[in-house]
Amino acid sequence: MRYPITIFLFLMLSSVFSTQAQNGKIIKKEQLVISDSTMVIIQKADPDLMKAIKNVEFFNITYLSDSLKVKGFIVKPVGEGRFPCIISNRGGTAEFGSWNEVGIAFWLGRLASWGYVVAASQYRGNDGGEGKEDWGGKDVNDVLGLVHTLNEFDTADTTRIGMEGASRGGLMTYRALQESCQFKAAVSIAGFADAFEHLKDRPEFEEVFEEYIPYYKENKEKELKARSAVFWADEMCKTTPLLILQGSSDWRTPASQSLKLVSKLYEEKHPVRYLLFEGADHGIRKYRKEVFRQMKRFFDDYVRDLNELPNMELHGR
Repeated sequence: MRYPITIFLFLMLSSVFSTQAQNGKIIKKEQLVISDSTMVIIQKADPDLMKAIKNVEFFNITYLSDSLKVKGFIVKPVGEGRFPCIISNRGGTAEFGSWNEVGIAFWLGRLASWGYVVAASQYRGNDGGEGKEDWGGKDVNDVLGLVHTLNEFDTADTTRIGMEGASRGGLMTYRALQESCQFKAAVSIAGFADAFEHLKDRPEFEEVFEEYIPYYKENKEKELKARSAVFWADEMCKTTPLLILQGSSDWRTPASQSLKLVSKLYEEKHPVRYLLFEGADHGIRKYRKEVFRQMKRFFDDYVRDLNELPNMELHGR
């Protein structure tokens, strides 16, 4: 049977809208009980955090993104009320850098202990999920879809959502800000911002990009620019203030990338705060307490309390 072109287009658009409407829908949820062995690790690393996460609930979820079943997590404060939200974007590729129990408890549990409902994705194709990640391409929908996932929790106030990401998760955060203006604030820790410079510093990433970026060999320059925020800083939502944290001795994602991005954001009058930690590595481990303090303050100001954006025009005496 042949359809008239108008009917064919209608069916195609209906299919697209149906798929988009399903993005973020939870199809499986189960409580995650943090093991005693992980709790011992947390106790040794940070006794105060150990006490705080006792008032936090952890959940494994499977949700839909572009019709794919993707694995993720929800971590939320125990109790009633309406809490602001944070979407947390992991770094790494494939299983390297994926969320494990210690990371979930130490990082996501900490954010939730601040009084936020936290959502995080393993990205498509990981941890038993369907599809294959493509490094800041279509898998940005795995991140954006978590907004709809949060809507399924009564205690999540999705009018107040922030986002944060480290390393490759910084790229996912920048891409989300390129696609959407629904986030009240964002934090990037050693965020990947220039794929061309990254290849010069770490040529072994050529294999990673060939493996995970579709059509990379045929359209290398186009695909790398699409994953380099320094080329589209003007497209990132200016109503989302951005905190960028970086270690000056980071060899994995050198500070030159974030410095270049901050310069572009400054030209665009994007509200950005930049902190360069002297002698710090990729994880800014030497200044970890200060990193968390700055993150919490930034999210509390702009996400929890909805403070006004700063005046980015030249002013004052």
